[in-house]
Amino acid sequence: MKLDKPNDAKYELIKIYRYPRMFIPSVNKLRALTISNKIRREFEHADIIHCRGHVGSLFAVNLLKRFNLDKKVIADIRGAIVEEKKSSQVKLSNFYSLQSKKTEEIVFAHAYYFFFVSNNMQKYYKEKYKFKQNSAVFPTIVNEEFFYKSIKLRNEYRDKLNVKDKQVYIYVGGADYWQNLDKIILKFNELSIKEVNKYFFIIITNEINFVKDFSIKNNIDLSDFYIGSLAYSDVCKYLNASDYGVIVRNSSVINYVASPTKINEYLACELKVINSIDQIGINNTFLNQEYKSTDKIINEQNEIFYAIAKAFD
Repeated sequence: MKLDKPNDAKYELIKIYRYPRMFIPSVNKLRALTISNKIRREFEHADIIHCRGHVGSLFAVNLLKRFNLDKKVIADIRGAIVEEKKSSQVKLSNFYSLQSKKTEEIVFAHAYYFFFVSNNMQKYYKEKYKFKQNSAVFPTIVNEEFFYKSIKLRNEYRDKLNVKDKQVYIYVGGADYWQNLDKIILKFNELSIKEVNKYFFIIITNEINFVKDFSIKNNIDLSDFYIGSLAYSDVCKYLNASDYGVIVRNSSVINYVASPTKINEYLACELKVINSIDQIGINNTFLNQEYKSTDKIINEQNEIFYAIAKAFD
């Protein structure tokens, strides 16, 4: 683990070597059995064990069993690990998927409380395991130093782009097949031809050559497009100039339960999020997701921690 503790951190950082493939229950258990006994003291003093992901949650369960301690585990579930392993396209993908399922079953049997990153994820796991424990949804945290609503930036960058009263759509992301940038560009072009001077399209990506080559190949006029590769701190300026944020992912369990950072960055700038190709230009149906500020997430989580600790004081 290479991460260092920030100077103003209000916690102690203990670095632990992570074995490869700790999503396999036997490997995870082995690591718990071989770790120094010194960590027992940290677990004894804790009221709640908040664990990130399947692997961390199983590791906590295994350590508590080793030390014969009864502590409440919050499993902070970050994705659909079973499906991720199955679709990994390696020789052992089926085996890895099966092992991940065993890990998942242990976690959902032993955790006291669950955090999920999306309502869809909460619904998916509720249907899958019929768990009785309480749970809450906390989307991916956004860096609010860089992503926020600004009328000043909106006016400045709409003037800079000379978009006037046009409807402005923005896509921020890569060009991998599952991100559907090719389909988004074709839809943008279709609208641009159908209703001249009504729309403007912003594409922020590191794959500029892909966009230009694809546009040439498909005879797409880029007059109503801005295509750029920007510093992270500059993306907010173009989000504020926009009306709609576009993110369209392939249909799969992995994408269904996810909480992409880009969605929350769109929401932080108060954009309406379109997650369907058919809705681009229609603008009737948007992603139904609430934006939660960092402070709100921290406060809500602290309330949960306090309630759990108080209940077992």
